[in-house]
Amino acid sequence: MANSPDSPTLDLQNENAEVLDYLHDGSQHFAMQEIARHDAIRYFLPLVRELFSGAEAKTRIIFTVLHALRLDDRVRWTRAELDEKFHWLKAGHRNYLLHRLSNVGWLEYFRDQGMYMISDKAEALMRILNRFTMGPELVENEGVALAEIEFSQMLEHEDVSEQLHFLGNRLLKHIIRADHALESKSAYLILEIYQQLKSAYRWAEQTRQALDRLDFADDDSRQWGEVRNVHDQLSQLHALISRMQLELQDIQRKQIDIAQYGLTHIDFDRYLMHTGIDDLARVMSQHLNKVPHPFFTLEGNAFVEAQYILERERDDSANARGWDTDVNAAAAGGQDLKPVEAVDFTEVLERTTKKWRSVGGVVACEAWDIAAYRFQLLTMMADADLRSTKPGEETLDPIISIPVEVDFDQTGEMVEAEVNGEKRTMSRGRLRRIQ
Repeated sequence: MANSPDSPTLDLQNENAEVLDYLHDGSQHFAMQEIARHDAIRYFLPLVRELFSGAEAKTRIIFTVLHALRLDDRVRWTRAELDEKFHWLKAGHRNYLLHRLSNVGWLEYFRDQGMYMISDKAEALMRILNRFTMGPELVENEGVALAEIEFSQMLEHEDVSEQLHFLGNRLLKHIIRADHALESKSAYLILEIYQQLKSAYRWAEQTRQALDRLDFADDDSRQWGEVRNVHDQLSQLHALISRMQLELQDIQRKQIDIAQYGLTHIDFDRYLMHTGIDDLARVMSQHLNKVPHPFFTLEGNAFVEAQYILERERDDSANARGWDTDVNAAAAGGQDLKPVEAVDFTEVLERTTKKWRSVGGVVACEAWDIAAYRFQLLTMMADADLRSTKPGEETLDPIISIPVEVDFDQTGEMVEAEVNGEKRTMSRGRLRRIQ
């Protein structure tokens, strides 16, 4: 026999159609059993959806309106009284919000009296949502978890074992963080976690008292198991606090004051970890006299080469990549030794025109060490302060005295140059002759 259009079975199928879209085909029966355990949430869904489905600004406005109504001396209002109370809202927005709150069930409207009143459903929901006004304190206050257990007891609700499990998981998170802090040997991290544990442990004794007042059937192994688990977590928490106290005493003995007011490295760590990037940048900008020189690297093998340099033994062979820093004594009366790389670089700069061109052509040498040498000299030439401070000495320098202007882009993207199949990466720069 087919289901009639108005049959309860068909209504249930329609209601669950969207839920089924999320479920794996082979596990739908099990999933629906799990979801059905929480069907009671649908009682509040229209109200919650209206409060949180829109933009953040709308949520803040609606919450403020509902909170103000709960604290008002009256429990029912005419439309004129609502308009007066929320005069700070634009008339169009006020009309829309009051209309929506009435439609979804936040407000009840008594047509015969022309009065509005918060619905019982809304009042119950606001008692819970009102805790949102605590902000971060709601997360940091361990009394919340204990209050949920006592709340379930007073309501004679059957979710006490779930609340106990929630509390056990909360304590386990503290234990994991404490273990991590102790293993890190970080004075700052140990101190930070220790403060959290002290806040949590303040409620330990009250938690034990609340657990002692719980009354379960002797054969309810699940609930008694949750109680024992919470007791075990509290014992571990107490042991970790004792270990942290010993660690902090040892840290205090080693602590060095680095300011006349008794500041330590822990205080500086705390400041640096909790200060925004913009504030740190403002502090550092007062102490930076100039921007660091542009960066020159071979992106493809930078880290590999750095590792090689750090781990290698000294290589005295002539084929080693880099600059030859050996000092050779000149024979008395011998011929002058020509600084080949410096002279060649000087000749390249002398051929520079008054039109801006990329420094890539100047440093695109086949040998990497010569390219790096030229690049470093170009960064020096780009430093206007250096050129203005020692004019007498510069006249003796065959490179610095050349009237060439060099400019590097300190904030732009790096550019790549390929030389003999090798990809080199450097800061974008340009140069020109100024005379």
